[in-house]
This record gives sequence, C-alpha cells and structure tokens, in this order.
Amino acid sequence: MTPYDSLGGDAVFTPLLHDFYARIAASPIAHLFPPDLAETTHKQAAFQRMFWGGRDDYTPWRGHPRMRARHLAFAIGQAEADIWLACMRAAVAHSTMPPPMQLTFLERMAQIASAMINQHPQHASPI
Repeated sequence: MTPYDSLGGDAVFTPLLHDFYARIAASPIAHLFPPDLAETTHKQAAFQRMFWGGRDDYTPWRGHPRMRARHLAFAIGQAEADIWLACMRAAVAHSTMPPPMQLTFLERMAQIASAMINQHPQHASPI
C-alpha cells in the first residue's frame, strides 16, 4: 500500500481538491489563480497522486514538478501561504481522509506552502 492509498486515494483527493479550490476561489488569494480552476484542480490531483506514491501521470504530462520555479511568477508572501494552507486545512477537515493521516498530510502541505514564499517583508536597517 502506498502513502497515497493510506491517505484515501482518488476517492479522498477528488472531492478534497474540489472543496479546496472552491475555498481558494472565495479567498483573498483568488487573484493568484485562473478564473476557471478545472485545469488547476486536475494538475493538483496529478501532482498529489505522484507526490504520495500513487500512479505518476504528472511527470509525463508536466515534467519535473519544479514547484518553486513554477510559482516564482506569483507574489507569495507569508500571508498568501497562510491563506492557502488555511483553505487546505479546512478542506482536509471536511474530507474523508483518515484522521490519523490528516496530520501527516497537513504537515507536508505546510512545508510546501512555506517553500513557495518568494516575497519577504523589508526590514529597516538599524541606524
């Protein structure tokens, strides 16, 4: 059994990602995403499957994930990462993902959200 299977597989991820992107569309970071989230949802589903050890239809389609490079075009600060993660946490809480696996999944999503931050507050230099 793969970690993807332990997380619930497609039966969990398909509705979870639809819920997640519905939350994104209603969030303050909606402007960072395309108006039609169907392809984004499909990409995320393929990525999650591959990332967690399920079938890999992501790599033949999109190549190496290059997550950070793919997100550099978007201004992502701590606030945006926090909102993204809050949407994911809420979707997971309303999903059928097995409760023992939710923490594992969310810890990894928190690491990914943090890695996507490419905007940092400017600190005043000391006088």
